[in-house]
Amino acid sequence: MPIEPGYLILGMLVVLLLAGMPIAFVLGVTAATLIVLDPAVVPRIVGLVPFTGANNYLLVAALLFMIAGEVMNQGRIAEKLIAFASSLVGHIRGGLAHVNILTSLFFSEISGTATSDAAAIGSVMIPQMKRRGYPVAFAAAVTSTSATMAIIVPPSLNLILYAYVANASIAQLFAAGIIPGFLVCFLLMFTAYLISVRRGYPLEHKFAFSRVIETGKSAALPLTLPIFILFGILGGIFTATEAGAVAALWSIVLAAFLYRTLTPSSFVDTLRLAGKRSAMLMFIVATSTLLGWYLTNQQIPQEIARAILTLSDNYWVLLLVINVFFLLAGTIVHGTPAILMLVPIFLPLADQLGIDRVHFGLIVTINLGIGQQTPPVASVVLITCAIAKISIGQILPSMLWFIAAMLVALLLVNVFPALSLWLPSVLL
Repeated sequence: MPIEPGYLILGMLVVLLLAGMPIAFVLGVTAATLIVLDPAVVPRIVGLVPFTGANNYLLVAALLFMIAGEVMNQGRIAEKLIAFASSLVGHIRGGLAHVNILTSLFFSEISGTATSDAAAIGSVMIPQMKRRGYPVAFAAAVTSTSATMAIIVPPSLNLILYAYVANASIAQLFAAGIIPGFLVCFLLMFTAYLISVRRGYPLEHKFAFSRVIETGKSAALPLTLPIFILFGILGGIFTATEAGAVAALWSIVLAAFLYRTLTPSSFVDTLRLAGKRSAMLMFIVATSTLLGWYLTNQQIPQEIARAILTLSDNYWVLLLVINVFFLLAGTIVHGTPAILMLVPIFLPLADQLGIDRVHFGLIVTINLGIGQQTPPVASVVLITCAIAKISIGQILPSMLWFIAAMLVALLLVNVFPALSLWLPSVLL
């Protein structure tokens, strides 16, 4: 070809994205065009590779966990988790902010996606915080940033996709996300506390152990879901996909038969929504697989790795380059296509640097989680802004300290790999 394939791919991606084409079509059109123009590649591969990429047993887990999360939303699980979180941290200065963050951690272990977390928690907590005198921008900022934990702690959809792309153990990735997830939770709560003390935000109530017991009973059954998932996968009882089936079944039992909040019509709506999201995901997987195949065929990931290695021979400098790249990528590309498109490119570099693939998965996931909190994509922020009825310009100043807290968590995970790798080494 008259133009180097790497430059042509980059140019097409940028032009098509700026033109407003959906990311799945951007990936597919770019890959198909390059393959057709390349005389060394058989064109029929355009139909074979996407099917092979999407035909993966692990990806069924994504659909099943989506069903579980949506059913839990129908079951009003968020309200029970909020009450339990309030009993635990409501007595701290800025109580509702801490309740918001802790509830997001609980719900993250059920939903698996940041957008579901933000929608479920935000619809309840933002109005409550507003009534208690918290600035609406602060309430929305707490909700948006704390929702990031959903893509770090299991059953994170991003970690499932990373396991698929990087050929890594989903059990190890799930175990690896636990400590970083709790670290993010602690740093966000610490930040909220400092802000609350400075601004004089109220306490909600005095601590009462009886309240913890009472609300804990109501929240106990929903919280058994992440326990089933973790112990089942880590104990080798079932695979990640089978865990998704268990999660979906248990959520239906709770919502339909115990809480009686899931009707046949709402269940059909839940399946329809999960099906649509799953179809979108599978289409992105298929097209990104095609582009990934062509990149590998042209040895472009290896060339990028060699180019980056020429920048410096210092491990920390190269690790910083990787982090900055994924952080910036997260601001313009959603987490799902970013993982599917970029991880295959940077995986050879991570391998050459000796970065464990499980550890690298957490680095990528946290970076993309922080990136999605800033425009132009900012899907989670848009949801919370819609609930709070404010603009992105109003919420961003309130988010800066919370984003800084997540950057601290990212730095610690980079510098201390044991934060990600210790638990998998103990449990598996």
